[in-house]
Amino acid sequence: MELIKKGKTKDVYKLPDGDFLFKFKDTVTGHGPGQSDPGGNKVIGSVAGVGSGALKVTTYYFELFKKHNIPTHYVSTDFSKNEMVIRPAVFFGQGLEFVVRYKAAGSFVGRFGMFCREGDELPGVFEVTLKDDEHDDPPVTGEILAALGLVTPDQYTLLKNETIKICDIIKQDLANRGLELIDIKVEFGMVDGTIALIDEISAGNMRVFRDGIKLDYLTLSGLIGG
Repeated sequence: MELIKKGKTKDVYKLPDGDFLFKFKDTVTGHGPGQSDPGGNKVIGSVAGVGSGALKVTTYYFELFKKHNIPTHYVSTDFSKNEMVIRPAVFFGQGLEFVVRYKAAGSFVGRFGMFCREGDELPGVFEVTLKDDEHDDPPVTGEILAALGLVTPDQYTLLKNETIKICDIIKQDLANRGLELIDIKVEFGMVDGTIALIDEISAGNMRVFRDGIKLDYLTLSGLIGG
């Protein structure tokens, strides 16, 4: 295998047959010590079991999306090695993150706290951010994406619809378990010429509450799948 990238939560390798492999790690992201956040750009620590939990949840949701005929880059999982095989994908620019927010929390309150409070209901608000750690993942509009040549207007509409569809499926799946999805981020790329869900869908990508209490990565991972 050829090491392509050492990431914050997983390393990426290229396989001899042209596919790629994710090696999940036990790292936690956030904005500072003790400030874990699914949108965080810094590794703030390591917790045993986070990597295997992320792989378990990601595999569960990619298998679920297969039943809904949602295109993804997923091929297979080897739980014994914390590895997932994926098909190659082409990013939009240097990568985009697609977010749906069902309640005000985290960076949303940080930006719009003049008009909302933590926990305020939101109607599944959709937003896109650039994957740019240096500039703290700035939000971007569809018009700007088109002007920069990153996404066409038609692609933007499709990406928005797919994001909301996927996130609503996850929201309902969590609700069936007595859990409340607050917000979640997903990523897309071009796989074999088709817009497809890529990266991972894990506890580290979403904020989830149970009985008004935010669940940590390990607890949430243990409640999803199976």
